[in-house]
Amino acid sequence: MAHDVAVFLDLDNLVIGARDANLNFDVGLIVDAVKQRTGGRVVLRRAYSGNLRQDQKLMKDLATAGFTMQAAVPLNNFGKNLIDMYMVVDTMDTLVDGQEYSTYVLITGDRDFLPLIHALRRRGKHVIGIGLKHTTSESLMSLCDEYVYYEDLLPAPPLTEPEAETLLAKAVDSLLANDERVRASVVKERMIELSGGQFGRFQYSDTSFSKFLARHAKRITLEKDGTTTYIRRTPGQPAGPELHRRYRSALKKQKLRVVPPRLRLIVIKEIIEELQKEDNIEWRELVDRLAVRHPAEVEGEASRNMINAMLVLARRAGVIRTLKGKTLATAPVLLAVEGDKMFQESVVRCDMTYLDAIRALTEPFDLQEAALAIYEQVSYVPYLRQLLTRLDDARIDAPAAG
Repeated sequence: MAHDVAVFLDLDNLVIGARDANLNFDVGLIVDAVKQRTGGRVVLRRAYSGNLRQDQKLMKDLATAGFTMQAAVPLNNFGKNLIDMYMVVDTMDTLVDGQEYSTYVLITGDRDFLPLIHALRRRGKHVIGIGLKHTTSESLMSLCDEYVYYEDLLPAPPLTEPEAETLLAKAVDSLLANDERVRASVVKERMIELSGGQFGRFQYSDTSFSKFLARHAKRITLEKDGTTTYIRRTPGQPAGPELHRRYRSALKKQKLRVVPPRLRLIVIKEIIEELQKEDNIEWRELVDRLAVRHPAEVEGEASRNMINAMLVLARRAGVIRTLKGKTLATAPVLLAVEGDKMFQESVVRCDMTYLDAIRALTEPFDLQEAALAIYEQVSYVPYLRQLLTRLDDARIDAPAAG
């Protein structure tokens, strides 16, 4: 059977949310992401809006992308609910119209669609959600089989020249740790990897990348061997200190181990889920429950220690709190965050805790190195810069609160 995909776009939720976040809404990015993620035929594309006066360029872009538009004339204050009902009814109609869709993509962050997702999954459908970080309901995100943030689809701005030079130093230092020279093409790929794609494959063509390298003769020496260009350290140029590794080592000594980002986000989500189901779980029992969820990752004491480190971070970040027990292992654990965006707030609090601890070290503070220490990619620098502003604002407000 063909792998057919149906896409339903809650236009008001996405467009208004993007405008509030000063983001450009590009439906083409979403369609490309759906095609890439599903690998199927996007057969049905529908968009819904309670505002007939959406800007005409957006309407043209939707039509060009193959979307049919469904609008509702607001007869009272319940226009939003009416257009949501249209979207739900149209989605359910596809289950009986003879066209078999294996995947449904719901482009919304609105929790009103939770019953629809339940209904689709009960019928064996794979549900992918797409929405904005600041408007997405945590319960909707967790119920989808997959959830993609629209912000993560946006192309990152190119690096500035100083940022690219710092990235070059990191790439060369890591690649020349045990070798005297390395191919320039390998350095380029490492720079792309370290920057999470921000040092784009098309930002520097082969020719301009060579020119970029030539501008940094004080740091590196280019060497031709036939048609292949190699890079060596310029004589007398010391190896880079890899400051981000020193950050991690120093935090570990402070019992604030940096958990790998992928596992960190998963465990944060699971902590919330466990404590929502049952409050006052003892610390040791909570570690055991989380370990059971990751049999492949939690083999051996070291991995269990990583889960324990995640709980330590969550407690220090104010995501969880503990009641008094004979030991920490027997202390009851309670959830300390609340609201519709517990997961997002918990992630931000944990990242701010890491960032604040790094800034308090005796080591020089470098935001790119902090991004490598916390997220292993320099592309997170803009996000961490926002967290620094939030930390500074909190410090300013603290005396008044006292």
